Amino acid sequence: MDAAVTARLLRALGIRPGEGALVLRVAALFAVLEAAAGLGEVGAETQLVSHLGSTALSGTLPYLFIALGVVGLLVSLGYAVTLARVPRHRLFLTIVVGIAGLLVLQRLALAAGLDVVVPGMWLTVLTASAIDRTIAWTVAGSTFDARQAKRVFPLLTGAAIVGSFTGTLSAGPVAGLAGVPNLFAIQAVLLLVAGAMLVRLPRTRARATRTLGHQSVVDDLRVGFDTVRRSPLMRLVAIVYVLLSVLMFSVSYPFYIAAARDVPEAQLATTLGLLSTAVTATSFIVSLAFANRIYARFGVSAGALALPVVYLLGFGGWLLRFSFTTAAAFRFSQQVTQRGLSNAAWSAFYNVVPADRRAQVLAFNDGVPGQVGTVLSGVLLLAVASLSGLEPVFWLGLVTAAAGTVVVLGIRRRYAASLLDALRSGLAEQVLEGGPGLPAALERPDFRDAVVAALGASDPGTRQMAVDLLGRVPALRPEERTRLDDLVDDPSPGVRGAVAVALARTGADDRASQLIADLLSASDDASRLAGLAAARAVPDRVSTESLRPLAMAESAPVRAACLLAAAAHPDGAEVTAIGDLISALDDEDGQVRNAAARVLSARDGAEDALLDVLRSGAPRAQEAALTALAGHAATARDGLLDRARDRIERAEALHVSRATLDGSLAAPPLQAFLAQVVDRRIRRAEDQAIAALVTVGAPAAGGLLRRSLRSDDPDARAQAIEALDSLGDRRLGRALTACLEASTADGRGDPSTALARLSQDDDPWLRRLSRRILEVDRTPPTAEETMPGQDAARSELDTMLLLRRVPLFAGLDPEDLQRIALVTGEREYDAGDALMTEGDVGDELVILTEGTVRVVHRDADGSERFIRTYTAGDHIGELAVLRDRPRAATVVAEDGGARGLVLGGEGLKAILRERPDAAMAMLATLAERITHQ
Repeated sequence: MDAAVTARLLRALGIRPGEGALVLRVAALFAVLEAAAGLGEVGAETQLVSHLGSTALSGTLPYLFIALGVVGLLVSLGYAVTLARVPRHRLFLTIVVGIAGLLVLQRLALAAGLDVVVPGMWLTVLTASAIDRTIAWTVAGSTFDARQAKRVFPLLTGAAIVGSFTGTLSAGPVAGLAGVPNLFAIQAVLLLVAGAMLVRLPRTRARATRTLGHQSVVDDLRVGFDTVRRSPLMRLVAIVYVLLSVLMFSVSYPFYIAAARDVPEAQLATTLGLLSTAVTATSFIVSLAFANRIYARFGVSAGALALPVVYLLGFGGWLLRFSFTTAAAFRFSQQVTQRGLSNAAWSAFYNVVPADRRAQVLAFNDGVPGQVGTVLSGVLLLAVASLSGLEPVFWLGLVTAAAGTVVVLGIRRRYAASLLDALRSGLAEQVLEGGPGLPAALERPDFRDAVVAALGASDPGTRQMAVDLLGRVPALRPEERTRLDDLVDDPSPGVRGAVAVALARTGADDRASQLIADLLSASDDASRLAGLAAARAVPDRVSTESLRPLAMAESAPVRAACLLAAAAHPDGAEVTAIGDLISALDDEDGQVRNAAARVLSARDGAEDALLDVLRSGAPRAQEAALTALAGHAATARDGLLDRARDRIERAEALHVSRATLDGSLAAPPLQAFLAQVVDRRIRRAEDQAIAALVTVGAPAAGGLLRRSLRSDDPDARAQAIEALDSLGDRRLGRALTACLEASTADGRGDPSTALARLSQDDDPWLRRLSRRILEVDRTPPTAEETMPGQDAARSELDTMLLLRRVPLFAGLDPEDLQRIALVTGEREYDAGDALMTEGDVGDELVILTEGTVRVVHRDADGSERFIRTYTAGDHIGELAVLRDRPRAATVVAEDGGARGLVLGGEGLKAILRERPDAAMAMLATLAERITHQ
């Protein structure tokens, strides 16, 4: 097949580049296992119905269901135990080959005339089919993440249906030619083929981590149970598994009786085979043509809900009329819905479980709730079979289906929340979102004694933490109160502020108000910040008059702290009017912007002003406004959705341009810079759309989703995208997830077209960079064509390009690079010149643009000790700036001299405070230097 046709076909099926071979191999495994199950199940059902006859069937089937449940439970529990102790590829291969061997032995027993093995073969085939399907879905769940699952699982379901179609369609003709018992021999051969395919598959990501003897069998069995018990979603899934097992056998029981009664024995295998073939063919169409569309439009939970609804309708129809025709129609509808739509949906739910426990949870739910439901169905059928006719069975099914529908509706409501819980279970999220707290620790005498001892520490930070902890104790002991009183005049403002809070919380002590007032009226920032922190903690001990002057302080940290303290005060609105807070959303300092957003989030009547900022404010003000709107999600819903729609359209348009920017042009550095800017604009637009949608759907989860969407863990990213797709406006969610998963570097198209489009963009930096590239790519302009100021603009841009080569600044937006370029000065150093001298107080960072320098340390005897060299692209002198300490070494230009850009210390600190990307880049650089020292 032509490569282009193949690529289009794969895209149409939802298979991304690089996934095709793996998807096809897993799909082939599904097909072969289902073909084996199809042949075996038709043979087992035909042989059982023929062997027992209609009279004995009604009395025997409930006992067989109970036996099937018990055997299935034991097999599944054994599977769960070995799953934790044996490498999965080896376990799966052993199971598949073992089942094939058992089928061969039972076939030989039939050949010897031992018809007593007929019920045993039925048990073997149905148990084998269940465990083989569990293996197939375990392989799929370990191979594909949550987002791949949504696209790929319907394809795997389709492959399984193709295999089942082949098996069931051929069952009748094969049984007519070779006899029903030989269906089991063919099933065994197909299982051996599946074993060979398992060997060729890549090892799954989640592997056995325990070995025999390291923990007990009970502990292994509890892995799945404990995970289900702790997960609200998985608990509901377990309940539904019980109900669905009861429902399935409540359909099979009347169907078998109607088949034995109304279908001649000679036609039984062909009839059952044709019905299974019809089920398989229809399921295949549903899986490929409708399942993905239903999941995309209504979510995977809609596929799960379809099955109990079909049961409701089917049992209701049987109460009106029951015959083999209506029995076959109900079984057809039930199996089509289950195979074509619901199976993939139920399997996708397991992606909320961490990958290392997913297989155990799947095995537990299949093995315990599923098999308990099978046993329960047998017991219930025995009970209702003693009544007259089959009508009690139909009522049993109807009531069970109604209960199942209610539980699945609960699952649908819980799915998105469970995805968020799965994201929060990561270690990083536990650190960011907090642990269980301190109350329990403060009740321990040894912990309290350690806190009291820390009150006398020489380090003020330790004393402050100890005071803060004592302030959380409802009732202080006399000696604790005395030690606290001793710290009222502590030299550290932070300690005095913590003492004020502790005194206010542990008793009606007027000294708390005076302490806070003294701190607020001090002239130094440290005291004022300590006083504002105390005012925020105990707002009833301060007046608005003492806060108002600090709202206009020159210090950004003081202004930010004042906003938060005023917000905590009952009369804080007198200090911070909505208009002032809106202006603060565009403050130069990020702390002020964040504080204003937090205050506005809780301020009534602020939503209209916030939406105005969202529509026309500066980019940083828009981001702060989105944060503030989290407190106004209900009243600002329409505006937030409009914002999300606008940002998604913006990201989509930039994706189109970005996809062609890697073509050949005459300005590689500029082109790379433009591509980076486009990437960051795409990311900004996506982040703003995420923030808007999350504010509508789950305001408390915004930070969690943004972090997870940018995580290095593919499971976390997939779960976050799936959660996002399930929150808020589903249509916009689908558009955004398509944006997040889009490829931006397929290399197709003409880059000049993209540049022409970007040169007219509303973004000034996209316009400027694309126009500069277009100028470079054509004949240089003449002197007459050069506009005044263009040389200076080019010089500024050249400086930005130099800065961008430095890892510290590589990830910054062009606006930040421009600000740095405007405050940097270029210096030249001749060979032997000192860029910086040991012992001098350092307040400059030097970024080398040309040449090489050496770093030396002068020992006490005057000799020089060489430390290392730096070359173009390195930055020097940051430690002295950050630590406010003298230089620890001398840096000298090597032969040929050097050239560098010099950035003042305050400028560096501002960048590191405002831009986490730059701070992380500096940490990485420092770690690299320490590693190679």
